[in-house]
Amino acid sequence: MIKIGFFQATNAADIHWWPNLAFGSLKAYLHKYLGDSIVMERANPGNLHEYDIAAISFISQDYNIAKNIIKNVKQRNPKAITIAGGSHVTWLPGTLTPDFDFGVIGEGEQTFLEFVKYVMNGQKIEELFTICGLVFWRDGGLLCAPPRALIEPIDNIPPPVRDNPGETMYYMFTSRGCPYKCTFCSSTAFWKKTRFHSADYVVAEIERCIKMGARHIPIMDDLFCANRKRFAEILEKLKRTNLREQFNVNFMALARANLIDDELCKMLKEFPTTGAFFGAESASDRILNLMNKGVTAAKNQEALDILHFHGIQANPSFIVGWPTETEEEIKTTLNFVIKNGRAGKMNIFSGVNVLTPFPGTKVWDDAIKTGKINLNNFNWDSLGIFASYMHSSYGNFDEWVADRKKHSSIYLNEETVPEDRFYELLRKFNDEIRKG
Repeated sequence: MIKIGFFQATNAADIHWWPNLAFGSLKAYLHKYLGDSIVMERANPGNLHEYDIAAISFISQDYNIAKNIIKNVKQRNPKAITIAGGSHVTWLPGTLTPDFDFGVIGEGEQTFLEFVKYVMNGQKIEELFTICGLVFWRDGGLLCAPPRALIEPIDNIPPPVRDNPGETMYYMFTSRGCPYKCTFCSSTAFWKKTRFHSADYVVAEIERCIKMGARHIPIMDDLFCANRKRFAEILEKLKRTNLREQFNVNFMALARANLIDDELCKMLKEFPTTGAFFGAESASDRILNLMNKGVTAAKNQEALDILHFHGIQANPSFIVGWPTETEEEIKTTLNFVIKNGRAGKMNIFSGVNVLTPFPGTKVWDDAIKTGKINLNNFNWDSLGIFASYMHSSYGNFDEWVADRKKHSSIYLNEETVPEDRFYELLRKFNDEIRKG
């Protein structure tokens, strides 16, 4: 029997709201096709070396952490087979060190399944080249198998194994991908296209979460409301179950400013949705255009007004520090948050994030072209610390700034608004919203 240990590498300074669902999705997929012939468990850095396969997932800002963990695994158990997954491997497989025996590029379930079968079959070299989406070391070089097509229909992926029963909050994904192409979004780039689980699949998963104890279910799709017809089907099927009335469950969902109207809000209330997230990002039309958001500041305001009218708490997110963004444009965005927060139209503590470039995005590519990022000896820690002080685990603002400077966290707008002045603006903003 093959034993697989899985670990999600993360920065301790970041907020961790829920256990990562990647583990549960991979495990469910393996058990669908391999049954009880494998054991897959959540591991930790201290015992990952004890497994036949040590699997680790990470994003780029956590790559240094992942490298140290896998190096330790190999030192303690050279026979352990190590494999990496996540967005960093997808975009920059060539950065993998030899301590990572294998890597998974893109969507992982089918590739990981075939990889586990390869291990179970005795690691026959000829099989490696048939596993699409796999990257591996061979004769001192790193080779990539052909890319893998996305799994379709997406309902073929079973609901994730949830290993924390008894919780009152479970989050879920009902789709993968987003039809919009914001220039800073690594998720959109990773999934390439949008695939929706069927209404039947979604309702069954909601029912399963409720029966496990959920009373609040955040739906963390990139854009849950993108397919309104499907949303209507989900509502109709939920009505037939009486689950909402029986268990008093509520939801949170992700929307988009240009999709928010009276009809959608009535559907959200019926769901019932207590809060809606959307990326407002900026109160400057020029910056919104550079982001390829396809909305205006006026549309963001209209979305807040409509949500407020219908009694749905708005939780928009914002990004500041965009290249060429002026001090006046930054202040306009920060004042937008203060004004609407004090008017009760949004959560005043919604995230205001420092723009961080991630591999796979246009922002990343532009930063490389302009020389602001040099991949030669690049320090991956510079993609941290958490971009929003408000959503970090730091005790005070100055501590957050000091750690960002310590790790040389990337700031892309030095020429227009020097970094120290930028932090001064954010400090004043933080002090202001603390007043309520």
